[in-house]
Amino acid sequence: MIALMTIFAHQDDETFSAGGTLASYAEPGGIAVTVSSDPGRREEFNEACRILGVKGIILENEEISATNERQITQQLVELIRTHRPDHVITHTEFDYHHEHRRVRKLVEEAVEWASHTTSNAVAHQVKSLWAAETTVLIPFPEIYIDISNFHDKQMQAIACYETQSHKGGKGFYSKFHSKRTELRGIQAEVTYAEAFTQIPIALAGSFKPEKVYTRFPY
Repeated sequence: MIALMTIFAHQDDETFSAGGTLASYAEPGGIAVTVSSDPGRREEFNEACRILGVKGIILENEEISATNERQITQQLVELIRTHRPDHVITHTEFDYHHEHRRVRKLVEEAVEWASHTTSNAVAHQVKSLWAAETTVLIPFPEIYIDISNFHDKQMQAIACYETQSHKGGKGFYSKFHSKRTELRGIQAEVTYAEAFTQIPIALAGSFKPEKVYTRFPY
């Protein structure tokens, strides 16, 4: 069982969106999953994950579309059941990128199906599901993670993505995410922070490992 799994559409989303948080979970155990495969970013992704101290997993999907949604959902269900994360982070529902929004929906489905006891596989219930910022900011974050001790690692990991460094102008991603985490740090009264919003998930029910609680699960 691991503490944290991030599931994002592309190689670089894990670092830009939740790199500091991933690094902070390296000790209890973190895994970064990328749904699509871009040969040009593979080595960059592996190096970024090495810097962050987490395991990287690339699913071999050339695209994320309606034609392979079922396949991707099953891949994610198997990953969740195999690695049994406590917490999962993915995209927001209002992200500008259509593949980000599609992955968000597939992650929600996978978290639900992974928890069902109706199959032969061992079900696993994720405790919480969170959405992270890319270059689209969350208007009203619900949780802040202090990444002050991991900000340098995140910036080093961002620098790995040389193939993306031209987008938005020279140094855009490094400057944007450094200032974004500084802003979130100001809001959280720390030096640097990352912000998230919670995605509601069912924690108990007829097909769940837990049928009912005697008190709130958190």
